[in-house]
Amino acid sequence: MRFFQPLKQLGYARILAETRTHFPLSPGLLAIEKIDLTDGYAGSFDIPFPPRFEDIDDHDYSLHWLLPENKREKYNTTKFQLTEQPFYPPFAEEIFIDSDFDEYVDRFLLKAEPEEEIFTLPISQINNPRIKEIADTESSLYILTGLASLLSNQRRLTETLVHLREILSPDIALYLPGPIAPSLYSFLIYMGIDFFDNSMAYYVSNKGYFLTEDQVYKQSNHPKCYCVHCTNDEPSLFKHNESVIKNTLSRIRDSIERETFRAQVERDVHNNVTFAAALRRVDTHFNRNLRIRTPMVSSAPVKCIGEESFTRPLITEFRERIRERYRPDPSSNLVILLPCSARKPYSFSRSHLFYHKAMRKAGKGVFKSLTELIVTSPLSVVPRELEDIYPAKYYDIPVAGEWSEKEITVTAELLVDVLNHFPKDTVIVNHMHGRGYGDIVERIKEKLPFDIRNTSDDSRPTSDESLKKLADTLYNIQQTRNTEESKGISSKIRKMQAVADFEYGAGTGEILFPLSVRIKGKYPRDQQIFKEKEHIATFITKSGYLALFPRYANLILDKAHNTLEFGAERVSGSNIYAPGVIKASDQIHPNDEIFIVNDNQVIATATALVSGEDMNKMTSGIVAEVKKKVRTRK
Repeated sequence: MRFFQPLKQLGYARILAETRTHFPLSPGLLAIEKIDLTDGYAGSFDIPFPPRFEDIDDHDYSLHWLLPENKREKYNTTKFQLTEQPFYPPFAEEIFIDSDFDEYVDRFLLKAEPEEEIFTLPISQINNPRIKEIADTESSLYILTGLASLLSNQRRLTETLVHLREILSPDIALYLPGPIAPSLYSFLIYMGIDFFDNSMAYYVSNKGYFLTEDQVYKQSNHPKCYCVHCTNDEPSLFKHNESVIKNTLSRIRDSIERETFRAQVERDVHNNVTFAAALRRVDTHFNRNLRIRTPMVSSAPVKCIGEESFTRPLITEFRERIRERYRPDPSSNLVILLPCSARKPYSFSRSHLFYHKAMRKAGKGVFKSLTELIVTSPLSVVPRELEDIYPAKYYDIPVAGEWSEKEITVTAELLVDVLNHFPKDTVIVNHMHGRGYGDIVERIKEKLPFDIRNTSDDSRPTSDESLKKLADTLYNIQQTRNTEESKGISSKIRKMQAVADFEYGAGTGEILFPLSVRIKGKYPRDQQIFKEKEHIATFITKSGYLALFPRYANLILDKAHNTLEFGAERVSGSNIYAPGVIKASDQIHPNDEIFIVNDNQVIATATALVSGEDMNKMTSGIVAEVKKKVRTRK
C-alpha cells in the first residue's frame, strides 16, 4: 500500500493525504533542519544545510512527517528513509550516468520496505525503461533532480512534467528540491509537483534578499511588511521569507480545495514570460491530458479574464461536449441566436426576460419547435437546455464588446457543427447585435444553406424596435408553418434529456426520459424525476447535473461514458478501492457520477475522486466514494 492517497484532483495538481487516515499532506513544504512548521502539509529532513554529497554515505537521513499526535498511531509510518542517494541537483547529473542509474535501481529494488524509501529520479533518466520497475513497487515519494535546469525552457519543462505524470500513478508524490521561487509554485503544482522545501528561504536570506510571493527585493530596499517576523523587536529575515513560502502554498491549497486553482495559475504565470509560454504550450499540445483530470461537476466560480482562459481545459471540455453530445429536439426547425448576459442562468437576466416576453407575443406554439442558442465567449455556444449546467451557470468575463479573431473562429465553427444537426428547412432568427456577433453570423451563412433572418440589425437586442421585430418575425414564421400543431417535447423533458446527453453521452437522455416522465420541483430547489410513480433521478440545481438511481443506469449502459468495471458482485462499504477496479472509462473526470458495473449490471453509483485513466493506474487507495447501491436480498 502506498503512503499517499489523492483526495482531490485538478489538472495534474492533487491534494494528497496519508492513505489510512486521509490526513492531507500536499501541496506541502518540506523543511531542511528546521522543524517549526505547522502540522500537516509539511515534513522535516534531519539533514544539515546545505547538504553535502560526501555526507550521504555516513548518515542515515530521513524525512519526518509533522502529523497530529492523535493520528500518528493510525499511520503505517511517520518517516521516509533517504539512504545511498545524492540529494541536490548540483552533483546529481554528474553522478547518474546510465550505468550508475542501473546500479542505483538494482540497490533500491532490494530495499525491504520500498514504501518507506525516497527514490531519487534524475531528469536525465526519465525515459529510462527501468523507471517502470520502481513505479511497480510501493515507493511513494520521488525526488526530482535536475529539473531546475529546465525552468527557462518552456518546451522541455512542459514535455518533461507531462511525461512524468503520465507514466506515474497519481498516488506517487513528486518533490522538487532546491531554491525555487514561490511565484513559480502554482504552475509547477498544476503540472504535478507536490512538495517543495524551505531552502529558498535559506538561500535568499543568506544573500540578504527579501521575498514576496511574486518578487525578490534587496533587504535594503523592499516594500514595507507588517508580518509578525518583520514587526517584532528582533526582525528575522529568514522567518519572513519562510512565511512567504508557507503562505503561497496555503493559498494554492485553498484554491485547489475551492476548485478555482486554474484561475490562480493563469494570474501567476503573468509574472514570468517563460511560464506564461509554458501554460499556453500545455493548453495547445496537452489539453486533453488536463481536461480529463479537470472536474466538470462543480459550483466554483469560473473567472475568465485573460487569453489563457479561452483554452482552459474546463472550457475546451465544455465546447467538445456540446459538439459531440448535444443533439436538438428532432422536431425543432426554428433556431434563435441570442447574446449572453451578465447574470446567470441567462433566463433570470433582465435582457432574456425581455426576449422571452417578445417570444410569447408570437404565440405559445412557437416554443414547441424553437431551440434557443446563446452565443458567448469563451464557451462559444450554450443551448438554453444547458444554461444551468457547470460551467455555463458560473462563468464570468470582462465585457468590452470586442471579439478576437480566435474567439470568432472557434465560436463560428462550433455553431456550424451544432446547426448541422437541424433539418435543412430550419429558419435561424439572429437576435444579436455588434461586430463580433455579425462576423460569426456571416461565417455561418458561408457554410450553411439556412434561411437567416436578422431582428437586431440597427439597434441593441433589448430595444423596443428590436423586440417588436423579434416578436413579428416569430409570429410570421409560426403562421407560415402552422407551428401550433407541432408535437415538440415539453421544455422540461427536453432539458433533462440534454443534461443526460451532456453528462452521460449522446443518446442517453431520450432513453432515460421519455415523454411519460414527470418532473417535480421548481428552481432553485432540486427537481425529482419520476417514471410510473418511481423516483428515477434527481436534477441537482447547484451543479446542473443529474444523480441517477443505479437501477435505471442499466438502461444506458451501452452508451454511457462514465462506467467502472468492478471485480465483485456487490459493493461493501462507502468507498471503491483501486484493487477492485478492473477497468474504468477513460472519459471519467474527477467529481463525475460514475456507474459501478459487475457482469454488465450497475450495482452502485459513486463520485469519482480521480480521472478514469488514473483509476486504472492506481494500485491502492480510494478511487471513488459510493452514493447509492442496488439493494440485494440477504
